[in-house]
Amino acid sequence: MKKTSRREFIATTGVAAAGLAMNTSSLTAGSYKRILGANNKVRLGFIGVGNHGSLLLRTFMQHSDCEVAALCDVYEPYLNRVRSGVDKRFLNIQGRPIPLLDEVFTNKVDLYRDYRKLLEDKTIDAVVIATPDHWHALQCIDACTAGKDVYVEKPLSMTVREGKAMVDARNKNGRKVQVGLNRRGTAVYQRLAKEIPQGKIGKVIVGRAARRSNMYPNGIGKMKPEPPPAGLDWDMWLGPRAYRPYQYNIAPYNFRWWSDYSSQMGNWGVHYMDVIRWLMGEEYPEYITAHGDKYVLDHDADIPDTMHVTFRPPDLVLGDQIITSFMSQTENVVN
Repeated sequence: MKKTSRREFIATTGVAAAGLAMNTSSLTAGSYKRILGANNKVRLGFIGVGNHGSLLLRTFMQHSDCEVAALCDVYEPYLNRVRSGVDKRFLNIQGRPIPLLDEVFTNKVDLYRDYRKLLEDKTIDAVVIATPDHWHALQCIDACTAGKDVYVEKPLSMTVREGKAMVDARNKNGRKVQVGLNRRGTAVYQRLAKEIPQGKIGKVIVGRAARRSNMYPNGIGKMKPEPPPAGLDWDMWLGPRAYRPYQYNIAPYNFRWWSDYSSQMGNWGVHYMDVIRWLMGEEYPEYITAHGDKYVLDHDADIPDTMHVTFRPPDLVLGDQIITSFMSQTENVVN
């Protein structure tokens, strides 16, 4: 396969990079039946089959009306499902174990290093996107344009411009797009989303969420650039972002501590704030204020380790409703 340079890639892909929550249509039973392939199965392509992508792969494989048609990844051991080939340092990431990569496929599964080649397969009905966050917008837009329905992991995008472009692509191509906010599929939240707006607990004027992660004092550590591990196409991992040398505390998992690739509000905040917005019957914030900095952790990351973010919905004065998320990445911070 011809290797595409960064300059060629950026020139041939059509959207600027990242963060507006997408007003998606969930895959209802009726719409789900309409996208069934000729063999009464949805033929799925999986783009990104590392830690979380493998979890999604196993989940979809449990459904008899789904068929895994193709896998795509920029790391060969993930793509080829060979755990023994995974870099040993990847195997020791605390709290993020590398999956077994031992799935048994009952049909031929095509393998791709470039997701655009996967999208050229007209027999694929839908794609599951579980790549690093800075890739979501491009891959979702390209998939919609290629006539595929999409399941894309959270956060949907990293900027309002990206989010709007994704919604436009979904609408223009008439596709079904679902974002991986798993609390949306939980029965207790679905019940609360009906009961709270009906006043079951009275008038709700403030919603708060907190997230702590004990990473004190060294966080993701301090590391120097080094050659990427064998089998990793680092240039393709970076994709639409500016080139920088590989660094172990960026990939495979810690990219959400780097502003070029994501954030902790995009990582954890989106889960909690989506629930608050949903249960309070709000669609989007009109104003957002964020305060924070690197107060506690001494590490390479370039995003704050502590943040206090306030979301104010439209049509309400500040005293009527404040949606607040406290994001603390160490237990040494008091909220």
